[in-house]
Amino acid sequence: MNHWTWACVDGVLVLEGFILALALTPWTIRLARRVGWISHPDGGDDRRLHAAPMPVLGGLAIIGGFLGVVFGNLLLAYLLRPLVEERIPEVGRYLVNIPSTFKQLGAVLGGALAVAVLGLVDDRRPLGPWSKLAVMTLAAALLPASGVRIEGFLPSPWMGAALTVVWVVFVTNSLNFLDNMDGLCAGVAAIIALAFGLISFFAGEWFIAAIYAVLAGALLGFLRHNFNPARLFMGDNGSLFTGYLIGALSVLSTYYERDVPSRLPVLTPVIVLGVPIFDTMTVMWIRLRTGRPLMLGDRNHFSHRLVDLGMSPRRAVTFIYIVTAAVALGAVPLRTVAPAGAVAILAQVSLLFWAIYRLERTARGDRKRLQRRERRDKGSG
Repeated sequence: MNHWTWACVDGVLVLEGFILALALTPWTIRLARRVGWISHPDGGDDRRLHAAPMPVLGGLAIIGGFLGVVFGNLLLAYLLRPLVEERIPEVGRYLVNIPSTFKQLGAVLGGALAVAVLGLVDDRRPLGPWSKLAVMTLAAALLPASGVRIEGFLPSPWMGAALTVVWVVFVTNSLNFLDNMDGLCAGVAAIIALAFGLISFFAGEWFIAAIYAVLAGALLGFLRHNFNPARLFMGDNGSLFTGYLIGALSVLSTYYERDVPSRLPVLTPVIVLGVPIFDTMTVMWIRLRTGRPLMLGDRNHFSHRLVDLGMSPRRAVTFIYIVTAAVALGAVPLRTVAPAGAVAILAQVSLLFWAIYRLERTARGDRKRLQRRERRDKGSG
């Protein structure tokens, strides 16, 4: 009964986040046009494929939808707690413990808002990559200072604190990198949030699961206006906020059972975030191999490579959604399986990305051979 009750609560939270973000998105379009927060096709971001000027304050709809639902429901929980304890005791008993999470929640939301402000500034006037990295690092440092840090199987709290900062900064940048095509970042992040929410739900971490539910709803509400053809972009303000929030919340979740003799479930966040990590690592490898600056935007991302192989942008984004769901949902049972099952899940995910890599490489080779043949035919003609 407890799981069914909380499933209904989470479903309502997804719907609330969806409705509020959906309602706020047209307002952000008008605001961006009024104040000039617009991304132009010739604005210097080589990742973009848009042909017309596009508002870039869509992240405010995600942020507003998320914060509005979170704080609105916290206020309702405070005001209606006696009634909830009487009518829905499964939820009422849990409400007593919510204030104990405020310190950690404050650090997570404070850091997320800090990088959102950073994104707003960058959307208006592009900042240098190292300046952005410095601010992200400072924002991530709020987490271990408030007790939010990676602890599983690490010999030292300092090691956990350092790893937390590196992880959150990496995830924040990975989601930011993924914001390069209509609907891509919002859709992938929504799938990831739902997968993390399921993991927290089955672990009995109701509050974290509820936070993920709100985030997923807000992202889906925004996606209604952001999917191809998009009416606006989330901008760095939205992608940095979303990336930081997912990275920080992933540190708070529990991924292993004490009675399961395997440490492999601690890799659950890496699997759930497999697509953004795959995109980031392959882009960095291409830039390193070709001698290009590592922090300079280009069109070598996973989505761009799929378009170069013949997919339309809409089909490329949909394909990446499917891969994200296949990888992320495959990690949901990892915390309860035996070591052999955990190894099988890790092998399955690795083979999936290896297959994508081989298909990409084969298709690129075929395309180059076709281009060489066409040049030879033209030369002989």
